[in-house]
Amino acid sequence: MKKTKKLKSVLIGFAMLLGLAAAGCVHADSKDRGFTDFAHIEKEYLESIEKLDWPEGTELPEKLEGEDTGASFQTGYGDTRASLLWEYTWIKEWLDTYQTEPEQAEEALKKLETAFDMPYMGEDRCDDATRRYLRENIRKAREGNPSGFMESIQEDDAD
Repeated sequence: MKKTKKLKSVLIGFAMLLGLAAAGCVHADSKDRGFTDFAHIEKEYLESIEKLDWPEGTELPEKLEGEDTGASFQTGYGDTRASLLWEYTWIKEWLDTYQTEPEQAEEALKKLETAFDMPYMGEDRCDDATRRYLRENIRKAREGNPSGFMESIQEDDAD
């Protein structure tokens, strides 16, 4: 797969994961984490992207897109956005390799299993249902069943 096509697919999928974030992963109480501006969140996002481990050949975004630059954001939102992109990228890696490259697919699952130790999956940013959904999809993938991962990204691939 060409790098630009892979990146486009990743970015499209990322938009879907943002919907999941709005539904469950970005709801921390504002008294726990303060609010900040777009510049801070973009910096946080780019720093988080640089720290995360990505599948080989992934082209990383150079800026945070799709946000109202005049809005206020909860501290941690940039990291959550980066982490959701990371999650989506590893899901795509598993889907792209599980039938043809089992070692790469296994690595993708191992990476996804580390998500539960990452801040974006913490109780202050994510609900139990969202964590259960990812755990269940990883379990299905371990059994060779792509349905959970496919469901989680199907809308994006249709675009």
